[in-house]
Amino acid sequence: MDRSPDFQSTIQIPADAPRGSDPPWIDSDGSLPAGPAPAFPVKPDVPPEQLPTIGHIGRYALKYRIGAGGIGTVYAAQDPLLSRLIAIKTLNVEVPAEQRESFNAMFLNEARAAASLSHPNIVTVFDAGVSDQGAYIAMELLKGRDLRQLRGEGWRPTPAQAALIVRRVADALAYAHAKGIVHRDIKPANIFMVGRTQPRVLDFGIARVAHQHDSDGHDDVAGGSPYYMAPEQVRHENVDRRADVFSLGVVLYELLTGERPFRGATLMEISQAVLEHAPKPAHEVDAAVPEALSAIAARAMEKDPEHRYRSARMLSRELRHWIEENAQAAEAAADPAAPSRRQRGALIAAVGTAVVIVTASVVGAFWLDSRDDGAAASAASATEPQGTAPTAATAATAPAAPVAVVAPVAAGPDSAGATPSSSGTPSAAPPAEAAATVAAAAARPVKPAAPDRQARPKARDAKPAAAPAAPAATGTVTIAVSPWGNVEVDGRAVGAAPPLTQLTLPEGPHTITIRNEDFPPHTVSVNVQPGQPVTLKHRFGS
Repeated sequence: MDRSPDFQSTIQIPADAPRGSDPPWIDSDGSLPAGPAPAFPVKPDVPPEQLPTIGHIGRYALKYRIGAGGIGTVYAAQDPLLSRLIAIKTLNVEVPAEQRESFNAMFLNEARAAASLSHPNIVTVFDAGVSDQGAYIAMELLKGRDLRQLRGEGWRPTPAQAALIVRRVADALAYAHAKGIVHRDIKPANIFMVGRTQPRVLDFGIARVAHQHDSDGHDDVAGGSPYYMAPEQVRHENVDRRADVFSLGVVLYELLTGERPFRGATLMEISQAVLEHAPKPAHEVDAAVPEALSAIAARAMEKDPEHRYRSARMLSRELRHWIEENAQAAEAAADPAAPSRRQRGALIAAVGTAVVIVTASVVGAFWLDSRDDGAAASAASATEPQGTAPTAATAATAPAAPVAVVAPVAAGPDSAGATPSSSGTPSAAPPAEAAATVAAAAARPVKPAAPDRQARPKARDAKPAAAPAAPAATGTVTIAVSPWGNVEVDGRAVGAAPPLTQLTLPEGPHTITIRNEDFPPHTVSVNVQPGQPVTLKHRFGS
């Protein structure tokens, strides 16, 4: 299990959890939050305002603790003014009493700047303030997982998905940079996924606030995670928007290869790698990575800021160009179930061709049926060699007739002024006459064929439809696992908990096994009964 020296700060709930019944979740590195284990709500189906209150921060009623990391503790809280469940983050920063006033002023200034950001790929900040428990910030409560959690669970995006995710984060950073705000702590744990390719950037300004009091009065401090810091951050130099470009390039490299470009067993080793190590190009680590995308990641991670992309907007533009050149793969990444443009075009063309063929056949049949009866009779009685003159009945059913109607319209008159038919001889009527005849035939009502009385079933012989089988009785099993586990029911894998929190199983006995690779498996037998929910709790390592 990865326990890197990283500053954790997550605001999340399982994606499949119903609103109003979101249980606490674990920290983003897969470990339990510091302090006592969080308590689950007594009744998962209780509305948020009816959950027990464990404290207050400002006007907000804290309902349960979500998680804790290196610089913050996050709670689910009820906003009594707007009657909604939100996330409250408090900063775990020890500030001397004589510096507290200036620290709080700086925090509120950063929070005010973060609240001014309104972008679809940036988490929304509602409020900020200072209470007896310290400074806090209130923001929207998201459902999903951050990139670090997804990566820890083994999820690996395709190159097109990785490009799309990072491009959208780059768009969010470009928007913030245009307002003079540099994030300084871009990392997978601060990129929250509400969909497979829909990121939200968290914690603008938090890294600077958390480390300002250790900066010896410098106006611009480093902050951030050592794995993703730009070299100028490691050297505690002034940083600008290109530091965010470097960090996002590291994230892109990790998504493409599944590996971090800079590693080490200690903070000193990691910092040294960021300053000196030249990582192997992404396409050499994994041959499935397109070389052009590998080059984009490499340029974003240039150690000299002058050699990087000058801005997040330039990085976004490069990724956008790559995605456009690989549009089919990008479409599949955004929506794997949707057909590609080429497939949609082929489908539309096929449907159009079928409509033309069917229309031509129907028009041809009407035209043949509407021919003058006298002309048909003359054709039948004319002196011709036997077998060469079709009767009116056989002419009406000739398989080449529809083609004979469509061909004159497409080919036009020949050199003699006659319109050729499918057999190469002039047709009986010019195109104008044929069109008028077809229009008259279409206007004439057609008598429907008499129904087959022999095929109509008798009412007394009809058998009644079988009654639908009664649905099998089921019951529910609520699962609470810490830190996580893969769940099997009767030997069949059903998912990972969390986010899995509830099972619906057929009535009767079942064997449930929960597996975590770091601990022995936990197996229990349960007897499921309708209306009698079963709760299964297990904490690995206890």
